[in-house]
Amino acid sequence: MSIKLPEKVRQLIDDKNIAHFATLNQDGSPHVSPVWIDRDGDIILVNTTSTRIKYKNVKNDKRVSLSLTDYRDSYTWVFIMGEVIEISDIDADAHIDKMSQKYMGIPKFSGKNPNEPRKIIKIIPLIAKHN
Repeated sequence: MSIKLPEKVRQLIDDKNIAHFATLNQDGSPHVSPVWIDRDGDIILVNTTSTRIKYKNVKNDKRVSLSLTDYRDSYTWVFIMGEVIEISDIDADAHIDKMSQKYMGIPKFSGKNPNEPRKIIKIIPLIAKHN
């Protein structure tokens, strides 16, 4: 059952903190990668391409975890355990531009590759802890 994200968690996601996104490989071993993170209300958004391991993993197993630390204070952190509810390509290019603006101050993401379609992974939080 989905939870409402605490305000402190929302603030850390809304700031330009890098998250670490954990997915499960087909053999059950963990895969962790740094990602830009966003949210739509309480739904967490991760933008990726269809060629990345994290994308392939969430197509196979919807269970994920994220952690992030406040870039100004590494002792302020968030842990989220969740489940992927949707993978969409709708507005994924516009979303990566939004993330580029948030994290780099650049309105257009320069790393777009037409051979690697962008995807938005939508995650419902099941557990969210912070300090």
